[in-house]
Parts: sequence; structure tokens; C-alpha cells
Amino acid sequence: MNRIVLARPAILAVMLVALNACTGVALKLPEDEQQAANRERAEQLATMVEWGFVGKISLDDGDQGGSGRLQWDVEQDESVLDFHAAMGRGAWHLDIGPQGATLKEADGTVRTAAAVNTLIQDRMGWPIPVDALQWWVRGLAAPAAIEMQELDTKGQLAHLQQLGWSVVFKRYKADAGIAMPVRLEATRDNYRVKLAISRWRLGTGAG
Repeated sequence: MNRIVLARPAILAVMLVALNACTGVALKLPEDEQQAANRERAEQLATMVEWGFVGKISLDDGDQGGSGRLQWDVEQDESVLDFHAAMGRGAWHLDIGPQGATLKEADGTVRTAAAVNTLIQDRMGWPIPVDALQWWVRGLAAPAAIEMQELDTKGQLAHLQQLGWSVVFKRYKADAGIAMPVRLEATRDNYRVKLAISRWRLGTGAG
């Protein structure tokens, strides 16, 4: 009978591979491969001109806060956000397009502005960068200067600092063949925005 004799380093390597297969723990990609994976993911998402999600958003300024259900849909150059506060305490509908932004509140009040960030700042007194948030929610850096960026072992954004905000991506989940954030938190001074996304909708390419 033929016997296969493994040297100790080979035995350890086999054990590590078997352990990794049993636990489902991903091996860390080399740094250059992390960067390549991040670029590939960004390029893949760039072809998707239609996307959306449903989840829960929580806002807190260190003094007051609130939470509720948020549905965000993007088609071509238009974004539509629908918010319904917990326990029916409020709702609003936000349209963002090339002509500007329009906010419709549950009491019938309508507000408009040329830029969505200005509209939100005037209405809430919050410096929420909605135009950057539409990139962050997809696990992408916004098209602005990056102050700091960290990737996880798979090349996905783990921590990003932009526009004075610190964004931490706590969990990703594969959807339509691509990993999408399902837990993230953005903070700046006392301001905090938390998102827990329950369902993603990813459209096809611009074709």
C-alpha cells in the first residue's frame, strides 16, 4: 500500500484550508488585490443607472433625533426619497433632479431649492450631504476629496472620511451578484445618520 507522507508545514497548510472551508472565514486579499476589487466593484455599480433600497434611517444631533422607514429610488438623473416616521409621527417626500430639489411634507407644505443640501439645511438645520450620501449608501466614495479610506479584507469600503463626515460600513450582503452595504453609520461632530437596509433593488446597465 502506498502511503503519502506530508511534512509538518504541508500538514498545517492543509489544516488551515480545511478550517477556513468549515468556518466560512474569508482569507485576506493582498493590498493590491483589495484595491483592484474595490475598483472593479465601483465600475460595476457605475453601470447601474437605476437602483433603490428600503430600510430604516435614524437621525440624531446629540439633542434631538428620530427614526423611520426610508425608501430611496434612483432612475437616470432623478432621485426620490420617501420617509415615514415611526408611529406615524411624520412623513415627507423628496424629489431631486437636474432642476433642483422639492420637499413635500405631510401637512402639505412644499419647499424648493436649487440644491438638495441647501434645502435640507434650511428645513432641518442639519448639514446632511444628501448628494454624497447617495454614493455612501452604495459603499462608494463620493466624487469629492477623500480624507481617509480603509478597505476590508474583500476590498470593500470599511471606513471613509469625506466632507468632514466619518462613514463606517458595518456589514455588506451580496445582492444581484454584488456586495451591498446593509449597515452603515455616518457621523460629524454631534450629528449621526444610521441606516439599516433591508432590501436593495439594482437595475441593469445604462445600455
